[in-house]
Amino acid sequence: MDVDTEKTQADVAAEQVRTLILGGTYRPGQPLRQEALSERLNVSRTPLRHALQSLAEEGLVEIVGFKGARVARPDPNMVRDLFDMRLLLEPLALKSAVAHHTKLDLAKAEMALDAADADSDPHRLSQLNWEFHHALYRPADRPTLMRTIEQLNRASAFAEAIAKSIVIRSEKSAAEHRELLEACRNGDMDGAVLRLTEHLQLAYHDIQNSEY
Repeated sequence: MDVDTEKTQADVAAEQVRTLILGGTYRPGQPLRQEALSERLNVSRTPLRHALQSLAEEGLVEIVGFKGARVARPDPNMVRDLFDMRLLLEPLALKSAVAHHTKLDLAKAEMALDAADADSDPHRLSQLNWEFHHALYRPADRPTLMRTIEQLNRASAFAEAIAKSIVIRSEKSAAEHRELLEACRNGDMDGAVLRLTEHLQLAYHDIQNSEY
C-alpha cells in the first residue's frame, strides 16, 4: 500500500469514527477496540491507528498506553479555551471577509441553514454549522487562519454533541445564524461581528449549563 492510499484510508476512517462519536454510538470514556473497529469499518489496523491519532489531536479520542484508545471526556477547561480562541479568531476572519462576500458565498451559507432546519442528527448539524461559518469566512482568503478555525470548530463540535446543546439549541442557533447572515448580506461588518460574538458566547453558555 502506498503512502497516499494509506493516508486516504486513514482520513476516511477518521471521518467514520468521528461520525460514530458525534452521533452517540460511542460515549465519553468508552474504549475504542481496534480489532472491532477494524472489522466494523473494513479498514486495516495501520490506517485505523493513524485515524485514531488524528482524532486524538482534535480532542475526540484519548490514546491509552501503546495501542489502546477511548472516547475522550470533554474537559471544561479545554472547552473554555476553545471558545476563547474562537472568539478571537472567528471575528477576525469575518472582518476580513465581509467586504468580499459574493452572492454565491451568501447563498451557500443560506443553503447550509436551510439544510440544518430539516435535520436533527448531531453529526450532520455539526457539519452544516461548519459549512455555514466556512461560507462566511472563506472570502477572507486567509488559509492559515481558516485551518486553525476549522480545527477549533471540530474540537468544540465534540463538546456540543456530547452536551446535546447542538440539538437542544438548534432553533436558537438557527435564529442567531440568520441574523448574522442578514448583517453580512447588508455589508454591516460591525453588526455581523457583534452577532457572531453573541452567537459564540451563547453557544458556550449552553454547553456550560449542560451535563456532559
